[in-house]
Amino acid sequence: MKTFIPLICSLFLIGCSESTSEQIPSSAEPKTAVEANTSTPEQKAPVTETATALPETSDDGGTLFTQKCASCHGAKGEKSALGKSAVIAEFSEQQVKDALRGYQTGTYGKEMKGLMQGQAKALNDAQIDALAKFISAL
Repeated sequence: MKTFIPLICSLFLIGCSESTSEQIPSSAEPKTAVEANTSTPEQKAPVTETATALPETSDDGGTLFTQKCASCHGAKGEKSALGKSAVIAEFSEQQVKDALRGYQTGTYGKEMKGLMQGQAKALNDAQIDALAKFISAL
């Protein structure tokens, strides 16, 4: 019985170390960046790029709203952000522009002024216009 247990363990470990996937020889060393790019064009796999994040400089109002506004104001601007702001879905395009530009300069806002100033400072004129157009259409 004492020799039987190590034998079973050995067989189990051997079975676990084998796999059906391609084995990499232990003598293979990693290639340098130059060596890795020496294959012919037929051998290279096509490179595909995928977008992982939306650009911060987007001028698309819907994208900007989703990135910067929706978490506090709601997906349709229907919420009073943190229970302290106006419902922005009711704002006209000009009201949104005035509010965002006022936050940028520090001349607009009450309790949420500090938070909103940080959000609005990074916006350029095209982004403010796009957000205003988007929000006023909600």
